[in-house]
Amino acid sequence: MSRPPAVTEQRLEQLCEALRGKRRLLILTHDNPDPDAIAAGWGLMRVVRRVHPMKVDLAYGGIIGRGENRTLREVLRIPLRPFEELSVPATLPEQRAVALVDCQPRTGNNSLPPGIRPTIVIDHHPLRRQTREVPFYDVRQEYGSTTAMIFEYLTASEVRIDRRLATALFYAIKAETQNLGREASRADARTFLHLFPLVDNLAISSIENPRVPLSYFAMLNRAIAGTTLYGPLAVTLLGPVSTPDALAEFADLMIRVEGIRWAVTIGVYRDDILLSVRSTLRNANAGRAIQRIVGREGKAGGHGQMAGGKIAGGAADPSSLAESEALLAERAIAICKGERPGARLLDRAGMKDLIGPGGC
Repeated sequence: MSRPPAVTEQRLEQLCEALRGKRRLLILTHDNPDPDAIAAGWGLMRVVRRVHPMKVDLAYGGIIGRGENRTLREVLRIPLRPFEELSVPATLPEQRAVALVDCQPRTGNNSLPPGIRPTIVIDHHPLRRQTREVPFYDVRQEYGSTTAMIFEYLTASEVRIDRRLATALFYAIKAETQNLGREASRADARTFLHLFPLVDNLAISSIENPRVPLSYFAMLNRAIAGTTLYGPLAVTLLGPVSTPDALAEFADLMIRVEGIRWAVTIGVYRDDILLSVRSTLRNANAGRAIQRIVGREGKAGGHGQMAGGKIAGGAADPSSLAESEALLAERAIAICKGERPGARLLDRAGMKDLIGPGGC
């Protein structure tokens, strides 16, 4: 295995120092984790067990709803548990520590209790002020994935990367950067190419082609029927969704529409309004765009070409939901330079007679 950058060896020493005296570590991904969060968390678990033997739990908040992500965990037998299954006290004792992976404190997208300050943060999103208060943090916005960062820690700590772990890491970068075509750095490319000969291709095929329930196609119908085009902007009103990660999945779908440079998907999960943003523009700053769309009502974050946000409790009053969706759509039109008048995707595609306006 090639030698890691010296800076990562130094950071590995700092990480070990942050864990000195700790007997148990909780590694927590962002809620409704994607492959990057899942693989990076698993990789960090292997690193910690190698350099600082201790009890390590890997957990997530929310649900794993997307078929690919569920299959990733199941096929590769990743020891990832729901956060609610763990007994985490409101205030951690001195011997326990928490690591946030692919997310940061107080961003609204993880289940870390508000009274707990993490010991470790490893992420590739823009650095937050609260993260600077953490004993050890490694935030590299220039990386296209957190997984590529964790790979360097694995190398520095001389962890043997078996086929299961290699497959998880490889698929995470593949999915996060769309085969190195979206926001991939040189580090992502190096990691991707290093892992390629080690992967289980049958497992990759199973992950990329999961079985999906019939409800998925009803949601697809609703997404198409609920999309309006405003010049280079596609705004999709999904309504209630069964899984939070459906927003990202359909934003990825709508950004592929010919002529579209921005895709904003808005949906409802339980009492929350969720948003997902995608852009084809290299200098888009989707993270900043979505923060302006949700405004003071919600929390959001992301990076260059993709971002997500949430307005907690925004859908608790069904009578005002349509008004909230209209407000968010209007902000998206202004911020993403949409053009009026809008046109329904079905009308533009000549499909209005194929799919009813009410969906399924």
